[in-house]
Amino acid sequence: MNNDPDKGYDEHIDNMILEKQIKEHKEMTKEKVKELSQKIIWDTLRAVDCSDIEYKKGSLTYIGWADLWARLMDIFPQSTYVFEEPVFYGEPGSQTCEVTCSVYIGNFERSVTLPVMKQTGRMESIVNPTSRDLNDTRQRSLVKAIGMWGLGLYLWERKTYNESKTDLGSDKIPF
Repeated sequence: MNNDPDKGYDEHIDNMILEKQIKEHKEMTKEKVKELSQKIIWDTLRAVDCSDIEYKKGSLTYIGWADLWARLMDIFPQSTYVFEEPVFYGEPGSQTCEVTCSVYIGNFERSVTLPVMKQTGRMESIVNPTSRDLNDTRQRSLVKAIGMWGLGLYLWERKTYNESKTDLGSDKIPF
């Protein structure tokens, strides 16, 4: 039991200050979210160069999920993502699967659904995928969902990054 009458008063004051700070933070966050528009988000993320976080694997160039998520959070820290429950197709013992990831920036959402696929040779669905297969596909879907906002999207475009920045009318395919 607290016998110090001033201590209770101090805790009460501290709680009032904390509540006021939380309220101000929520109001400020609401204002920032109101200021956002999908065009502002797209224009901002589309202009970001991600070449410093690209990796090469054989002939493929990719960006790791952690690197892209960190880059997104540096720009829009109010971002979140959600993985839906995987959807399975087929009969037990020979099922394939797909996963969906939604990335939210403020009140706006972009989603991507991907089948759980082999990553070597022909891209075909994996029958009876493991938890590892599901996790790998979730992370790829996260990267692609972020890409749908414009960040690193050039990796999936038919033009090279520099061409897409400077020559939007070109029909040249770099490969």
